[in-house]
Amino acid sequence: MGRKRQYASAAERLRAFRARTVDGGTKPVVAAPAVLPAAPRRKSSRPARLVAIENEVRALLEEYQDWRARLPDSLQDSGLANKLDEAIDRLTEVAETLADIDLPRGFGRD
Repeated sequence: MGRKRQYASAAERLRAFRARTVDGGTKPVVAAPAVLPAAPRRKSSRPARLVAIENEVRALLEEYQDWRARLPDSLQDSGLANKLDEAIDRLTEVAETLADIDLPRGFGRD
């Protein structure tokens, strides 16, 4: 003893469902997202992040050194050249400081 079939086929049942939901039925039609959201990424390890920072500082240092080397002769003794020299000196210090950091390995592996 079962329920009496309301629809003759699955296609007819689906057609009736779509008609109900699209025409303002009780159940709204919710479109599936086209692309699933990306899973949250885990942070890199601390040593890897420190290496990335050091690499970024060194890349920035190279850019400033290149900028200083390409200054025209008329700007070699200007305030801009002095500021570039100061920035290069400080970035060099930062890069050396980052390179000298001896990180603990953690979990008893020191």
